Amino acid sequence: MRSVAVLFALAASALAYSVSEPTNSTGWTTSGPNEVSWSKVDTDAANFTIVLVNQASFPPTSQVLDALVVGTLGKVVVNPPSGGWKAGSGFQVNLVKDTDNLNTILAQSEQFTIKASTSSTFSSAASGTVTAGSGTLTVPPASTTGATAGGSTATDSTGALNPTSSDTSTSPTGSNGAAKSMGMQAGVFAGLALLGAFLA
Repeated sequence: MRSVAVLFALAASALAYSVSEPTNSTGWTTSGPNEVSWSKVDTDAANFTIVLVNQASFPPTSQVLDALVVGTLGKVVVNPPSGGWKAGSGFQVNLVKDTDNLNTILAQSEQFTIKASTSSTFSSAASGTVTAGSGTLTVPPASTTGATAGGSTATDSTGALNPTSSDTSTSPTGSNGAAKSMGMQAGVFAGLALLGAFLA
């Protein structure tokens, strides 16, 4: 009779929630969100809570990643806990009953490693450095001076070029050479007209 009960218990555990990701071979990285996937049967609880644990570390750690996860989803993306992902080995994902019953484990993943990300980091500053892998590129600051149409220079608070008030490139009353020439011609014609009227 006892052997029959053991067989029923084993059969029930074989059909319960089972974590398929993460695994020892896939693991997670410290950049961005990571994925948890699982399988379930109809007799499993409708929802559960995902907890990241590490019993191999000292002291042991336990962090709730997602609560009231719907079991029929099959997989979810979990965001980093407060403080971000910590690189290391010996991590496991536990599917537990709820946040009040963290020791009631419905399923547990294999032990896996969270690896430090190898993605590039870029600076958003106007000047500084850009790091990509092992190489570093220095970005020079923006130029703080520049010539305007009037020959003078001007800058704003960010070091970008700004036209000064003497820039006549867009002014309709600009004093360029063409305008001066036209003014002189108009004066000559006016003088000749007056002279002709006087002589007449």
